[in-house]
Amino acid sequence: MQIATLKTSLLITFSLLIICECRSQNDFPSLYFKAKEAYKNKSNLEFTSLIQKALQLNPGHQGALYYSGIASCINGRPDEALMYLKKCISIDSRYDLLKNEDLSILKNRKDFQDLVLYQAETVTPIITSDTAFVVGDRQLHVEGIAYESETKMFYLGSIHKRKIIKVDRDGHATDFSSTTNPTMASIFGLKIDSKRKFLWVCSSSIPETNQYDPSIRSRVFKFNIANAILLDAYEPDSTVKGPIFGDITLSAEGDVFVSDSKNNIIFKLNESTKKLEKFFESTQFTNLQGLTFSDDNTILYIADYVKGLFALSMQSKQLLKIIEPSSISLKGIDGLLYYKKSLIAIQNGVFPLRVVRYELGPAGTTIVDAHTIDSNHPAFNEPTLGTINDNELYYIANSQWSGYDENHQIKSADKLYDIVILRTNLSSFQK
Repeated sequence: MQIATLKTSLLITFSLLIICECRSQNDFPSLYFKAKEAYKNKSNLEFTSLIQKALQLNPGHQGALYYSGIASCINGRPDEALMYLKKCISIDSRYDLLKNEDLSILKNRKDFQDLVLYQAETVTPIITSDTAFVVGDRQLHVEGIAYESETKMFYLGSIHKRKIIKVDRDGHATDFSSTTNPTMASIFGLKIDSKRKFLWVCSSSIPETNQYDPSIRSRVFKFNIANAILLDAYEPDSTVKGPIFGDITLSAEGDVFVSDSKNNIIFKLNESTKKLEKFFESTQFTNLQGLTFSDDNTILYIADYVKGLFALSMQSKQLLKIIEPSSISLKGIDGLLYYKKSLIAIQNGVFPLRVVRYELGPAGTTIVDAHTIDSNHPAFNEPTLGTINDNELYYIANSQWSGYDENHQIKSADKLYDIVILRTNLSSFQK
């Protein structure tokens, strides 16, 4: 994940939060930094107080959970320590459990030994997907993907080259449109309305955009998919400052919804006003990413990169936080897709990187089981978004956000990789 872009800067700021400009003495980065300094200096009372306050501000932060586990051990609360450490390892399995002497009071406990075994197992790749196709233009930097079943054509959106390419089932890639649109910047999410023959694309200008121009507004573009003719373009009201679109989705009626990762607003496209209008926002949100509807369109599922998953009732607009079981973490979800009473989550803000199918309860607002599709896959270099055709999941394995230098310039092709699209049959994960 590259700090260079606004999108990834936001993600790292919210998910890691370890080195930031502190706005006050009581915000999370300041407390977290001071807690670690107190721990380093063996000031245990100060360390315990500071890390407790930090965790209250950011209860899903893996580092705060790890140090809270240490503080609990220091203060003779092993059960509490295990609770924190289990959640920490479910987010990031790289934290030291065996060499830290302050965790030694746990070493003879079976639940701690089980956690250590689980931590070691996470580095072993879980692979159920194979390569669907490869695109050789390494500097495209692809983020989003869509599939049109009638023509059996894939559509990929380029972050760097600010264009859309189409790829047939044999992997042959061509530009979707021969005309360059000066108002279209980096392409994030794409969705196809097969019934109405539209390709919907959300675009935002970021420093990695070729010929970057910060004055270009974030927009949603509507194309005739048959002839690549641009039919219309839509943007939010000018009062919305600098939106960065993370994903786009469609309701069964063809209504368009877009997530704004910067302002944490969900927009709905109004064809009458030709505007993206605010549909929903909440102080519970931190960094919005993937959007997807339930099969009956009664629930809009929302991925928050820091907070996890939310379910929004389309009728009442009641927002529910989906609570995960203690053994898993819903943090770091970028791509989100609905499939047969489950959610397919592409998680690039955890370690190891993974794609998981989360089974939903009868009401669609709880998770009752989880099945890992891919984890620590050798093709991974920040997997992002995906698409489903019948039972087959296709997703971008290596979006290559790390493929830029400190000046936001893309690296030479020999320092990058071919773009890999992975495929798996989801029916094998059904009960």
